[in-house]
Amino acid sequence: MEEVKPDRYRILVTGEILPEGLALLQAEPDFQVDVRTGLPRAELLKIIPAYHALVTRSETAIDRELLDAAENLKVVARGGVGLDNVDIDYASQKGVAVMNTPGANTIAAVEHTIGILLALCRRIPWAHHSVRSGEWKRKKFLGTQLQGKTLGIIGLGRIGSRVATRLQAFEMQVIAYDPYVSVDKAEQIGVPLVEFDELLQRSDVLTIHAPLTEETFHMISASEIARMKDRALLVNAARGPIVDPEALYEALTSGKLAGAAMDVFEEEPPKGCKLLQLDNVVATPHIGANTVEAQINVAVQLAEQVIAALKRDEFENSVNMPIASREEYQRLRPFLELAEKIGKLQVQTVPGRVAEVSVEYYGEISKYVKPLTVAVLKGILAPILREKVNYINAPYIADERHIRVRQTRSFEPVDYTNLMRVTVTTDQAEQTVAGTLLSRTIPRIVEIDGFGLDVEPSGRFLIVRNYDRPGVIGRVGTILGNAGVNIAEWRLGRLRRDEEALAIVKVDDPVPKAVIEEIERLDDVVRVLPFEL
Repeated sequence: MEEVKPDRYRILVTGEILPEGLALLQAEPDFQVDVRTGLPRAELLKIIPAYHALVTRSETAIDRELLDAAENLKVVARGGVGLDNVDIDYASQKGVAVMNTPGANTIAAVEHTIGILLALCRRIPWAHHSVRSGEWKRKKFLGTQLQGKTLGIIGLGRIGSRVATRLQAFEMQVIAYDPYVSVDKAEQIGVPLVEFDELLQRSDVLTIHAPLTEETFHMISASEIARMKDRALLVNAARGPIVDPEALYEALTSGKLAGAAMDVFEEEPPKGCKLLQLDNVVATPHIGANTVEAQINVAVQLAEQVIAALKRDEFENSVNMPIASREEYQRLRPFLELAEKIGKLQVQTVPGRVAEVSVEYYGEISKYVKPLTVAVLKGILAPILREKVNYINAPYIADERHIRVRQTRSFEPVDYTNLMRVTVTTDQAEQTVAGTLLSRTIPRIVEIDGFGLDVEPSGRFLIVRNYDRPGVIGRVGTILGNAGVNIAEWRLGRLRRDEEALAIVKVDDPVPKAVIEEIERLDDVVRVLPFEL
């Protein structure tokens, strides 16, 4: 059964969001927006059950305690990129979408990276303070040019790629390390991808634009710095813990590195940080995203994403949805709806407890195995569970119930441009249903257990398994007619005459259980299974 949407959505704002974003939320007639910044933890836990969306920055801990209390929460929207304050795994288990705004402050972060690098190279902060103090010591502030130097970039994503193009204009040679970026994408911006060791050894300037993960924690430590060029510069405007502060301090005091520019620290704000005592360090208080334009972009994008999530079930930039971009969601939406309907058909017509779900993909949709499999699981689980099931928590619920999930894909040609075949195995039976889209928008069920069909998956149906003998259709039709049930369509699939056949009968009215039992008593009828899509 479909999730019932409330008449009015309640949104709690606990972080500083600019008026441009709040105005968009407040303009929605079915939204109640409550701005409660600086809310004590105890009060937050007390009021959170009433809210459907939580809009925040870094000041609110979205942990297990809060998520357990937030029984109606559907969306956590976090301004900016970082999600260190959100328990994403537990939010996923609870079916809560976690969204950030990674693109809204990209340009601000790019420009700040270049700004602190230039400040370091030309010793601008020290020169500024010297002039302010009444000095005029030009020779004291001998700088370094970027032209002709090699820039090494760790992470060639939104920010790293733009840093690359801008510093190419400074006539720097740019190389990058990013195991998750294709060679084609790197070549489009003229940046060769190299191995990590080569990046360290060749870079005059090393700049970091990677997320903080287990893999990147202390990614730059003593051993990595030892492999860097003598007198190289290090820039970190990504996440503080990517660089080991003790190793960096040792390298800066020993002269191994000539300087560092940092917008982020392992502990923020930094307390007793020895790096701040050095005169070859430029430091800023995590302000890479702090421009008027970026903060307006963050507020507007955050509001638009919350509106789309609550009103249209579109989850752009959700880090725990199988589809993060609006464009991909719109492109896949017909396939997702088909996949979910196949799952609903299966759970209504296969007796027993579900033990395994196996999905085969053919054609272009083979590129989208994960989201489509999640849609199948949602279709299977939603009708049988009281708890809300969505694209976020469906895999977790399946795992909790020890349902094995298998997926295979093939680009080999089949009878249809795109085809998905779903086999559900229970402790009592097994059934396979295949579906496709005609003209990429029109859903069709085209096969059940090897019987070819052409069924639009919408409405009330009966699956009638019978032996293909004269008079069966007439006798079934008579029983339905006598019960006042009108037949809208009769789609028959058979392999050979006189053997078992399968029909999908679309009806305009619910079929009483007694009528189904009467049909099953007919000599040539094997079984009748009702379902609704």
